[in-house]
Amino acid sequence: MKGTSTPIVAAALAVALLSTAGAATAAPGSSQHSWTVTAGEPDTLATGLVGPLRVAVGRGNTAYVSQNFGGMLTSVARTGKAPTLVTEPTIEIGGVSTRHGEVYFTRSAGGDPGNPGPLVATVNVIKKGKVRMLADLAALETANNYDAGTMYGFKDLPASCAADLPPEIPPAPYPGDINSHPYATAVSNSGRYVYVADAGANAVLTIDTRSNTVSAAVLEPVPTLITAELVASLSVGLEKPLPDCLVGETFIAEPVPTDIEIGPDGMLYVTSLPGGPEDPTLGSVRRINPATGTQEVVASGLTTPTGLALDRRGNIFIAELFAGRISVIAAGTNQAVPLLEAVLPADVEIDGKYLYATTNALPSDPEEPSDPEAPSVPEEPNGTLVRAHLDYSRQ
Repeated sequence: MKGTSTPIVAAALAVALLSTAGAATAAPGSSQHSWTVTAGEPDTLATGLVGPLRVAVGRGNTAYVSQNFGGMLTSVARTGKAPTLVTEPTIEIGGVSTRHGEVYFTRSAGGDPGNPGPLVATVNVIKKGKVRMLADLAALETANNYDAGTMYGFKDLPASCAADLPPEIPPAPYPGDINSHPYATAVSNSGRYVYVADAGANAVLTIDTRSNTVSAAVLEPVPTLITAELVASLSVGLEKPLPDCLVGETFIAEPVPTDIEIGPDGMLYVTSLPGGPEDPTLGSVRRINPATGTQEVVASGLTTPTGLALDRRGNIFIAELFAGRISVIAAGTNQAVPLLEAVLPADVEIDGKYLYATTNALPSDPEEPSDPEAPSVPEEPNGTLVRAHLDYSRQ
């Protein structure tokens, strides 16, 4: 997955958007009470979006949506008006977050065979109507190659088994290469720090806007035990099936980050997908201490988690793209419970008692041939921004 300019790509699934709401019981902090959160029927705020992979909510309930495949950053007001703030047709616009009227976003392009051209990866801010670049991550990754010291792939795979692998699967361990794809951002309350989930560098980057420096915390790789079930699921779409000799072997997968948020505890929360042999149920949520860089897994076994948000109680809401649902991990637990069914939800955001989500985020025609490294844009964009009311009840 690392090395693509749009890491979350596949034929869209035909899953109807339903109003049926699930429920999760939360155990926030040290409270002796438990809570149940449910979601009401979603309202549609905007349609016709082109690959809306990120959403943030700012002042006056204005939502900011990235149309990644269309190279646009769009604002959606409560009135439904959707003026475009940034338009760059040849650049992927993403990584949207907001603070005190400032809007942060990322620009990405190039860097791999499916997307030729120079590597572009910047983090930017719109302040008082003017766009300013905060960091050139492409230049920094080129100079540092942050995960160059990490080896991915099969370790000590017998030569006879390696010889039977399909061409898409690397037979030998390989180091992290030079690539940057800033995919999501989060901004500290003070505005001093901008945290970036870089799906190319496999790292969380910290931009210190006061000192104009950037530091990196490379995510820990994902050891994946290959089972017979995994061999079968991963063989779909390959030039030839994976060999049975892989059963029992371990693949060290790339830890591709897909979203980042700051929790009420001050910790960073990151959704991650494994690169290499990929299975949609191998996603996870990690918690990172921004002061020390220490990492721990909060929840695993998620299906393509591409977006997350936290409420003030510490509940974690997850957009599980190919599961066709938004789930919630109650504070203090590690299990995701379905909350709301949706068509290809890519991102989720919490604003008070409202949940915002982008849906229909990928091309929706499963019959349309699609290069997984360079998704086609549907002739009729059908990306949608929805909002649902959250209800909390004390048990």
